[in-house]
Amino acid sequence: MSSGKYTLVNGTFISTVEYRISPEESDAILFTEKIRAARTAFPFFNEMLERIKLELLVFNQSFAEFTDHDGKGLKRQLERTLTKNKQFLGALLTIQFRFYNQKIQYTIQSEKLETADYKLNEKGLYIDIFDQVQKPVASLSNLSIGSVVYWSIVKNYLYGAPVDQLLLVNTEDMVIEAPESNIYLITGDRIRGASCEQGAYLDISQPLLLDIFRRLNLKYSEDEGITIQDLRKADEIMLVNAIDGIRWVVGYEGKRYFNNTIRKISESFSRSFIS
Repeated sequence: MSSGKYTLVNGTFISTVEYRISPEESDAILFTEKIRAARTAFPFFNEMLERIKLELLVFNQSFAEFTDHDGKGLKRQLERTLTKNKQFLGALLTIQFRFYNQKIQYTIQSEKLETADYKLNEKGLYIDIFDQVQKPVASLSNLSIGSVVYWSIVKNYLYGAPVDQLLLVNTEDMVIEAPESNIYLITGDRIRGASCEQGAYLDISQPLLLDIFRRLNLKYSEDEGITIQDLRKADEIMLVNAIDGIRWVVGYEGKRYFNNTIRKISESFSRSFIS
């Protein structure tokens, strides 16, 4: 991805190569959210807005400039960033909030994506289990702010690994997620996922996925959780988040997976954002 030449800092554009933050500002970071821009639309904008409100509440903060009027102010700043960086098709925007000098401050950075729309990966991902550090069930484990340290650890182990992605497990050895992504196992017309009660991160794409499952007459459940043995029994596996969309998993150890149902789900997912 190609980074935008300008970073929006509290409403003012600064050259990205020249932008620096002080150690004090770095310590003041509260959380970061990301959103995809697809042509003139921001998929999952309302869901992201609600997530931002919740995370601000966790830190006992508010930021009406972004959250009031259905996020009109936030959307305006996202649009300004894309226009300034001339990224009019696919882009990834990163919004960072910090509490500094007794007030909320923010930055918005953008990166150009290779494609404007969501597309299913033609080359499937190979996965493995990461169990050196287990993610516990906690009050914030369903949010990125309660998960990011575990994702960071996993990503460091992924460097040089012979697979494309590593899956996290909880303290009961149940498979719960991939970094920044929900995991879904498909067997026949049944789909299994991991729940927040098991410590799983809840991506904002899930409500749309559940609606697609219903439309395709697929039965979804997350009551039983996902064991490592379940991975070996599944017909298909996919990883999903609001940024990358749906990613097909092709292999785990010696097991290989199809993508017949995943393709149908991916088509419905992509059509949801075509006006």
